[in-house]
Amino acid sequence: MSNKNFTPLFSNLNLNPAREENETYKEYVIRRNKCNFILKKYKQVGREVFESVFPEGVTMEAIDGVINDIKEAKEA
Repeated sequence: MSNKNFTPLFSNLNLNPAREENETYKEYVIRRNKCNFILKKYKQVGREVFESVFPEGVTMEAIDGVINDIKEAKEA
């Protein structure tokens, strides 16, 4: 049973746990923390919510926007 409307949500993300050659350790740690945050939220809310929030797929820029929105909401 295949879904014709299936779009990969995480194709724009580097979920590889290995550090890239051109990536500093600090960038690597930040990327891994963001990936873990994304996967945690995905497991909590499910695919349908992620498809509605990120219709073109999940990107680091979109996640940065969501994290900033959360921080602003906590400050208000």
